[in-house]
Amino acid sequence: MHWSNFLNLLLDVADKYYLIAGIAFLVFYILLKKRITWKKIQPKFPVMKDYRREIIFSTISIIIFALTPLILLENDYLRPHTTFYKDISKYGWLYFWGAFPLLLLMHDTYFYWMHRLIHHPKLFKLVHLAHHRSVNPSPWAAYAFHPLEAVLESLIFVIFLFTIPINRWHLFIFFVVSLLYNVYGHLGYELFPAGFNKRGVGKWLNTSVSHNLHHHYFRGNYGLYFLFWDRMMGTLRKDTDDAYEEVTGRVKGMAVTALLLLVSVAGVHAQVKADDIAGIWQTHGDKPARIQIYKVGTKYYGKIIFLQFPTENGKPLMDKNNPDQAKQGQPVLGLEILNGFGFDKDEWNEGHIYDPESGKTYSCTLSLKDAHTLKVRGYVGISMFGRTEIWTWVSP
Repeated sequence: MHWSNFLNLLLDVADKYYLIAGIAFLVFYILLKKRITWKKIQPKFPVMKDYRREIIFSTISIIIFALTPLILLENDYLRPHTTFYKDISKYGWLYFWGAFPLLLLMHDTYFYWMHRLIHHPKLFKLVHLAHHRSVNPSPWAAYAFHPLEAVLESLIFVIFLFTIPINRWHLFIFFVVSLLYNVYGHLGYELFPAGFNKRGVGKWLNTSVSHNLHHHYFRGNYGLYFLFWDRMMGTLRKDTDDAYEEVTGRVKGMAVTALLLLVSVAGVHAQVKADDIAGIWQTHGDKPARIQIYKVGTKYYGKIIFLQFPTENGKPLMDKNNPDQAKQGQPVLGLEILNGFGFDKDEWNEGHIYDPESGKTYSCTLSLKDAHTLKVRGYVGISMFGRTEIWTWVSP
């Protein structure tokens, strides 16, 4: 095994990731950020610590990805047993070009089933959580895998090299195309036009919106390039087309956008009713949850009805940080965290919100930014000194 080639292999993988992801980040997150923010799939931008985490995990993945060709192709004992060939004329140009669609189909199939496997509760936190910390991904998330997931991702090259004839150019072109599509999937912007998802090949391609929904909600849309397996296995999210149409149908132009915003805000303030808050809302962040807000008498309350991570060390997550020791044994799932909110004109106030992670209770106000967006502001003492979170509507 020629370990002296490892650095070359490492640089060969790294320069493409940093170049492609870096250009995408520079264009969409720096140079054009203010001019095209209205097109971003999730309006909020990640923060610096998110970018830093994604780059660190991606760098580790790059090292692992470089080991695969080193072990298989630079090893004089293993290479003869692979299907690797150097002379294109051995199988001809027809096979050379025809192999690329096959490579994409093989990779998409492998990725779909591997991806579903690591979403199993017993594997998710260990293998896949690192990638899903990018709830609102950026281009840097393309390779942001836990080392164990990076190993699983790299196995596709092993499958190629022991199943079908593979040329060095196959690996190079496939790697670049795969990286480009991976960056697009995590871009945070949709590049295909409105209506693309409803016709021809667009019905079968995994779009940036589609994959963004997977990161946002952690469920459904498991494919990489295509939607074949998601459609066949019933794992395509039902809101995929609606989300695509909403993102690609946004109005361009500052004047029109401002006008629509004013109309929307005026409409919300004029039409908000007390019971508009009732329903199920999705929180965001590293540990997503769903909160059901309901009415008791004239007041509104909210309880946790879903946790992305409902267990800890194999046991139900408990309210262990509650300052009341008698309540530390109660499960977080089903816990009432909102209480005593009254409706006043266009907001719900005079209530409190409880944070199970810290065990602290805060004064809180709730207000609708629009029909599907809830602003939750918790504070101690004066409202201006607090923190605001955004929850999104799920269902009544």
